[in-house]
Amino acid sequence: MERKITIEEAKVYHEDYQMRMLQLNEIEGVLPVKGRGIDGASFYDYNVSGKISMQAMYERNKISGEDLKIFLCQLLAVIREIENYLLNIHCILMEPEYIFYEEGRFYFCYYPLAKQDLWEEIHKLTEYFVKQADYDDKECVRIVFIIHKETMIENYSLGKIVKECQKDTEEKSQAEKREDMRMQQLYEEKDENNSEWNTADYDSSQHEWIKRQHHGNLIMEETENMWTPVKRLLNRRKKPKWGDWDGLYIDEEEL
Repeated sequence: MERKITIEEAKVYHEDYQMRMLQLNEIEGVLPVKGRGIDGASFYDYNVSGKISMQAMYERNKISGEDLKIFLCQLLAVIREIENYLLNIHCILMEPEYIFYEEGRFYFCYYPLAKQDLWEEIHKLTEYFVKQADYDDKECVRIVFIIHKETMIENYSLGKIVKECQKDTEEKSQAEKREDMRMQQLYEEKDENNSEWNTADYDSSQHEWIKRQHHGNLIMEETENMWTPVKRLLNRRKKPKWGDWDGLYIDEEEL
C-alpha cells in the first residue's frame, strides 16, 4: 500500500512547468509528487513508501558524524540535479519532517509554492543538528561546529563546506597510509638486522619476533635469548687493550 504525506495550500491549484518537469522525470533524491486542486485549495502528495522522516529517525537516536557527511553530500547532489532540470532550488524543503531516509539515501520534498531562501533554511536545519548531535562522537561535533558556523556567513558555499567536512577524514586516511608504510619499513629493517644475528652460537629457529600494530602504535616483543648474541658482541667491544689491567674484563665463557 502506498504511503504518502500531503502539503495543503489555500490557493487555487495551477500545474506549471515545475510539476510537469517533476512528473516527466525521476530526479534522484527527490520524492515523487502529484498535485491536485479541490475547492480552491492546492494539494501536493508525496510518495514516502518504505521511508522514514529525519524527524522520526532521530527522535530517539542521535546523529552521527557519518550520517552528517552522507546527508551533506546527498543534499549537494540534489541541489545540482534540481539546477540541471532548470527547477528552483529554493523549493527544496529543509524541515526534518519533510526529509526522508531509506537504505542509505536521503530524499527531499520539492514544493513548487515554497516562499523561502534555501540557504537560510539549511542554516535552520543545522540548529536542529546541534540539538540532535551525538556529542560522544568527536567527528560529529567537529562537523556540526563547521556547518553551523559556516552557514551563518552571507553567500556561503555549500560545496566548500562539504569539502571542509571531508577534509579531516581524507587527511587522516593519508596519515594512516603513511604510518602503515613507516611501520612496514621498520619491520623490514628489523628483519634485515635479525638476519645478521644468525651466528653459529644462536639458534634462530627457537626465537621469533612478535609484531603487531594497534591503532598506529608498533608493539614489538623479544625473548631474552634473542638478545644473547647482541650482548656478547657489546661485551666484547668493552674489553680494554692489553696492558690496561685496572679495567680488565674477562668473558667467563672464554675461560
